[in-house]
Amino acid sequence: MAGTQRLLAITMAVFLANVPARAKPDVLGIVVQADHASLDSEALSEGTTVFDGDRLSTSAGGRLRLRIGEALLDLPADSSVAVHHNAGMGARDFEAELLSGTVVLSEPAGSAAEIVASSARVRPAAETRGMVQVELAGPRELIVFARLGPAQISYQGESATIAEGKCYRVLLKSSEDGARGDQGGEKPLKRGKALLLIAVAVGAATGIAVGLNLKGAESPDRP
Repeated sequence: MAGTQRLLAITMAVFLANVPARAKPDVLGIVVQADHASLDSEALSEGTTVFDGDRLSTSAGGRLRLRIGEALLDLPADSSVAVHHNAGMGARDFEAELLSGTVVLSEPAGSAAEIVASSARVRPAAETRGMVQVELAGPRELIVFARLGPAQISYQGESATIAEGKCYRVLLKSSEDGARGDQGGEKPLKRGKALLLIAVAVGAATGIAVGLNLKGAESPDRP
């Protein structure tokens, strides 16, 4: 009997030794500002740690700021993102998948963090610190505002650059879409197979971000 128990114990030890330990989720960043904000279905507060794959959202009148390394991610009211560590990037870089509403990304030069919206990838392209704001206006329509420095958009092998201070409505076309004409007399910046950028006034885009207190995200040498 004792021999059988000993054999069973050895067998279990060998089995457990060969079972890989469950990988711990990657810590991405920390919440530094939260008001009417939630992580999945639970209320968020300042100091909350955010992990790879977490979904963050704000309700009416809410706001959220997340710090990841030297990058800042801001959500105004009625917005949601899912954040992911990108293994192909640096240890501090990430991607924020915009699920609804608006998100603002501020990051230092050399960072590879991106906003992903409707399969398009948007990032600041400044030589110093850059800031870009993206609004999900429809299933394949974005409003992109280069708040600080230029912004770069990539989609289905095409790319376009938006100059600092400019705001464009971005139409994302599939291969089945035909050419779409200008709307409202607005002048396109670029017409390609997948990307169509149309200049819009920056007033509405600026108004969305005013309540986010983005001043702290700008570099010290910029007013």
